[in-house]
Amino acid sequence: MAVGRVLSCFCLAASAAAGLPDALPTVTIRGVDSKDHVKLPMFGLGTWQYNSSRAEHAVDVAFGMGYRHVDTAQVYGNQRGIGAALQRTNLQREEFFVTSKIPGGLNLSATIAALDGCLQDLRLSYVDLMLIHFPSDFSGKGGPSARREEWLALEAWAKTGKARAIGVSHYCQRQAEDIMKISTVPIAVNQVQYHVGMGAAPNAATDDKAFFESKGILYQSFSPLCGPCNPPDNLELINGSLVTSIGAAHNKTGSQVALRWLVQQGIPVIPKSDNPMHLKENMELFDFTLTEDEMKRLSAATKPAVGGGPSASDSGDCSVEQELQI
Repeated sequence: MAVGRVLSCFCLAASAAAGLPDALPTVTIRGVDSKDHVKLPMFGLGTWQYNSSRAEHAVDVAFGMGYRHVDTAQVYGNQRGIGAALQRTNLQREEFFVTSKIPGGLNLSATIAALDGCLQDLRLSYVDLMLIHFPSDFSGKGGPSARREEWLALEAWAKTGKARAIGVSHYCQRQAEDIMKISTVPIAVNQVQYHVGMGAAPNAATDDKAFFESKGILYQSFSPLCGPCNPPDNLELINGSLVTSIGAAHNKTGSQVALRWLVQQGIPVIPKSDNPMHLKENMELFDFTLTEDEMKRLSAATKPAVGGGPSASDSGDCSVEQELQI
């Protein structure tokens, strides 16, 4: 899927018509309305593990610098702070993008309650992208019929105008096919862990990346700098020798190289920070291009491997409910 716009620099001035800034690098995803092509920013602010007050501060700083996308989830417990920060911006609603997520494993009534709760906490009438956070509940309870029930509830809710696009997170092919058999709204996005070190990983580690791309489902990266990785791997994409040596050739940091490897493939990123210097670096990814050789070297890297999975070859998500079918 091609990046909407890649520029040597960009100025985030609003266009004449309300919407994302014309110069903001974006990628197009499929909307709830089949005629609606929704633009998703290629970089945004991640907020996992931030409490409500810290997330609120991070949004204040990031949006003040030109960010126009924030990613959150009900389970993060920080949506009220994010909503408060969004209320303080001078932006029209159409000028920024919000992604949220509800837990997996919910029945119809619980799904609707969770979805409406997200909007209430965020103080919004709609989100741009709503995801089902996991292919089961977080304890592993669920199965194909449970996934279908939750997906159809999400579809019905989104069709009332409360989400412009819907999708999933942590899903593998088998789990996605469970809902694709009955879906009337396309899966727009699968948000999964993906970063340098996983470019040559097997399917179970990358949540079947090739399958989702073949189906027109945007493959989006969370933890693009391997935040969940155990030390010292959690710093490998910040100050490791591979990314820093390539960065030196472009006058860029190691983390900028790791993020550029993703966006240069058309994969949006949501790195987390509330440090102004790091936030600025994380958006300055579009004024340089990695060479073919540099991209190959980064893709061939085998560390850091997937963080949080049972092994370097398994994200842990693909094996969810192999036996438990309800």
